[in-house]
Amino acid sequence: MTVKKEIMYLNKKVKSVHFIGIGGIGMCGLAEYLLIKGYKVTGSDSTKTFITERLEKKGAKVTYSHSADNISKGVHLVVYTSAVKKDNPEYKKALALKINTIKRAVLLGELVNGLNLIAVSGTHGKTSTTSMIANILIKSGIDPTVFVGGNLDVLGGASYRIGKGKWAVVEADEYDRSFLTLKPNIIVVNNIELDHIDIYKNEKSLKTAFRSFLCNLKEEGTIVANYDDKNVRELVDPVDEVVIDFGIKGTNVISNVKMSAAKTTFSLNDFKVELGIPGYHNVYNASAAICATIFAAKSANIFRSLKDFKGVNRRLELKYDKINLEVYDDYGHHPSEVLSSLKSLKDIDRKRLIVVFQPHTYSRTKQFYKEFAKSLSVADKVYLLPVYAAREKAMKGVSSKLIYNLIKKDKCLVENENNLYADLRKSLRKGDRVVFQGAGDVTNMCDKFIKGIKTK
Repeated sequence: MTVKKEIMYLNKKVKSVHFIGIGGIGMCGLAEYLLIKGYKVTGSDSTKTFITERLEKKGAKVTYSHSADNISKGVHLVVYTSAVKKDNPEYKKALALKINTIKRAVLLGELVNGLNLIAVSGTHGKTSTTSMIANILIKSGIDPTVFVGGNLDVLGGASYRIGKGKWAVVEADEYDRSFLTLKPNIIVVNNIELDHIDIYKNEKSLKTAFRSFLCNLKEEGTIVANYDDKNVRELVDPVDEVVIDFGIKGTNVISNVKMSAAKTTFSLNDFKVELGIPGYHNVYNASAAICATIFAAKSANIFRSLKDFKGVNRRLELKYDKINLEVYDDYGHHPSEVLSSLKSLKDIDRKRLIVVFQPHTYSRTKQFYKEFAKSLSVADKVYLLPVYAAREKAMKGVSSKLIYNLIKKDKCLVENENNLYADLRKSLRKGDRVVFQGAGDVTNMCDKFIKGIKTK
């Protein structure tokens, strides 16, 4: 497949770049990359965080409000996320001044498409798989460039890495069809399941987007595919390019999966794999990472790296671990992700499982409230928080109560955050396991709960 010559927005004339929403996990790495490369970087965000403070220490000028005053003729390029609305004052000012404005995905493509690029796609598991691949390449001395949707210890707590090698690994996000800006040498497809209802009306339109993404593969490229996923299997079977597949039904066979609180072990063909993190989903993530790096890294480095891999922030992350209580923070916000995380914990032992769940977006809640109820019913007790709107406006008749009404286990509809902590502490029993789950600010509630436990 040939790569068409495209406009390069980050050209020699560009000296100053402004990021609308600079503190976002997908934006901060790009901003810091440009800082290191000598560009003047400015940006705006609504809240000061450790991410924006880090950028300021690196030399970025960050304004904690969205205002037209943040854009001047001295800005040569404006980068924004899919979450930025057309009525954003900075976006409107940039258009008025005829400054080039591009989505973050376009800039990401410009930075990595010239390298040997591994792009990790799929509805679930992108961040963990990308992180595993990054860990393997780094430990193998390949010195890759990395852009991932989570903060990693192996990246010094950042969500990116600027390497001097010829390889790059990035998370290929299907939201808003962002992954179509990438031109990979290796495409990983973990799974395909309907999500982002505000972008994809049905599964057919989602598959069409993934099919277009596969068409971006460079000549002599390789596709790494989870053959246990029906949608992935249907997508890659007619493809002429080289396909390396894995799974219980795959050419590279997954077998002998065993899980404990301390580790997960399984076999991939004749190779025995050990992970220092729980979860059946991580068996698939690790298998994808092995298949994607087997030609770039020595097998000894691959398996050693996976054994040492400690996971990604907010991906079933154990935040508090004492004899009588475990507290996890988990990003799962799709019914399949929720089920996988909770089932993995339940299968470790018989500890009582309590979940504090925050539905993410009204459109997803409306589409999947029945599936959410079924997945959450794996837990012994469920606390349901109000819907986290994110980029959306409230929908009439859509609330957490839709899920609540269908859960048959012990449940509580939370309307006041302070009441949550008090009720949760009161209901705890010796040996309980608590999971704060969702893609919104439920992670902050997890931290507050742990802080409260420590001060008692």
